Amino acid sequence: MNVIALLLSLVMWTGAADRFAGHYVLENAREMGSELVLKPGGTFEYMLAYGAADYTATGKWRVAGDKVVLDTKVPEGPPLKVLETTMERTPDVRIWVMGRNGRPVPNLDVRLTASNGEATARTDSDGMAIFPNTTNPRSAVVHIVVYHFDSPPLALNSAHNTFTLEINGDVITTVPFKGEALRVKGDTLEMTYWDKTKPMVYRRQ
Repeated sequence: MNVIALLLSLVMWTGAADRFAGHYVLENAREMGSELVLKPGGTFEYMLAYGAADYTATGKWRVAGDKVVLDTKVPEGPPLKVLETTMERTPDVRIWVMGRNGRPVPNLDVRLTASNGEATARTDSDGMAIFPNTTNPRSAVVHIVVYHFDSPPLALNSAHNTFTLEINGDVITTVPFKGEALRVKGDTLEMTYWDKTKPMVYRRQ
């Protein structure tokens, strides 16, 4: 293929893809709002709000037959990590949960596994969950109710009793589309990511 033919094929492909570019809004959904923006050139922005949960995604989109395919650029890093661990003069185990901005995160359920069994406590306004009369902590799991999210078990230093954890909200709230195919029907896109049996319909504005 010569250079001119290659350029012509590239222009034709770009034009075919960009005809799907636009702003799409979810329709006929109760207590839920969602939008998808397909930008010319192959990038997208997505958002979905349901109750107290807000999800987002950005990445690349492409056309495959009668479908638009989404691939998210997933944020780097684990959803949860240990920032600091110390031994204090207290019979309790204390776990602080902070956001990446350094602010405490309240109302998270922390499940602690220790030598005397498992226990669950909720973080207060200072981001602290306290486990009275507990020794030899082994691991912790953070549960975020509104996102139906459980972190992987995080290993703790059993010789310590005070821990500061950092939660990566971007990892938790990003929708990890990977080859997610949306069927094109006229001026709508049908998404089955959230429910394989009931497509969500996004109409172009």
